[in-house]
Amino acid sequence: MSSPSDHPLKVAHYSAQAKLRHPWQMIISIMAGMLASRDLAWQLFLRDIRQKYRQSVLGVVWVIVPPIVTTLIFIVLNERKILNITQTDIPYPIYVMFGTLLWQVFAESVVNPLKQFEACTPIMIKINMPREAPILSSIWQSLFFFVLQAVVACGAFVFFDLEFTWAALLALPIVFMLILMGTALGVLLVPLGGLYKDVGESVGYFLRIAFFLTPIVYPPPTTWPYSLFVQYNPVTPLLMGARDLLTKGVIVDLMPILIVSGGVLFLACISLILFRIAVPIVLERMGA
Repeated sequence: MSSPSDHPLKVAHYSAQAKLRHPWQMIISIMAGMLASRDLAWQLFLRDIRQKYRQSVLGVVWVIVPPIVTTLIFIVLNERKILNITQTDIPYPIYVMFGTLLWQVFAESVVNPLKQFEACTPIMIKINMPREAPILSSIWQSLFFFVLQAVVACGAFVFFDLEFTWAALLALPIVFMLILMGTALGVLLVPLGGLYKDVGESVGYFLRIAFFLTPIVYPPPTTWPYSLFVQYNPVTPLLMGARDLLTKGVIVDLMPILIVSGGVLFLACISLILFRIAVPIVLERMGA
C-alpha cells in the first residue's frame, strides 16, 4: 500500500514580480501546458463533436451546405446582373466557391475559442483544470472543420473539372495561418467574452461585415477608398494566396503572405500571454 509520501504534492511558487517581464518564459510555460493537456483537449473535442451531431439527422451535411448555398446565391445574383461584379481571373463559380470555403475555415476558428471556453467554464471554476485545454480543443475543432471543407473542395475539383497540381498542397501552410489567425483573435476575445455575453453575440455580426470587406465574392477593387479596405485587411493575402494555389497552382504575390504570417505568429504569442494572465481573474469573478 502506497503512503502519501510516495505521491508528493506539487509545490506552487508565488512571486510579486510581474510575469510580463519574462514573456518568453510564459510562452514556454503555455506550450508546456498545451502539451500536458493534449489528452484532455482531445476528450473535450470528441465530447463536443458527439454532442453537436448526436441528435442531427443530416450531421456534418450542415457544415457542407453553407458554402454551396452561398456560392449558388452569388452566381445567380451575378448572372442576373443584380451585382455588378467585374471579371475574375478564374471562372466566377470557382472563385466564389473556394473563397467561401476558406472564409468559413477562418470564421469558425474565430468563434471556436469562445465556445470552448464557455463550455469549460463550469469545470474550470470547480477544479484546477489546465487553462490551455479549451484552446487546444478549439484548434482540433477548427482542423476538423477544415477537413470537412476540404471534402467540399475535392468535390468542386471534380464538378468543375479542375486540374489538380501538387502546388495546391502548398496552400496547406497558408490555411493553417488562417486558422491560427482566427484562433488568436478568438483567444483575445475570451476574457471579455467570459464576462460579457454581448462579446460572443457581436462576433457573428462582425464576421458578416468582414465577409464583404474581403475579396471572397468579388475581385480586389482598384479604386479608392474601396481598395483600402481590402489592401489593409490581413485576411486578404492569406485567402487569395491559398485560393490561387488551389485553383491555379501559383502565388501572385508572396511578400504580403510572409508579412501577414509573421504578424499572425506575433499575435498568437500576445493572445496566449494575455489569456494566461486574464483567465484566472475572469474565472474568479465568474465563480464569485
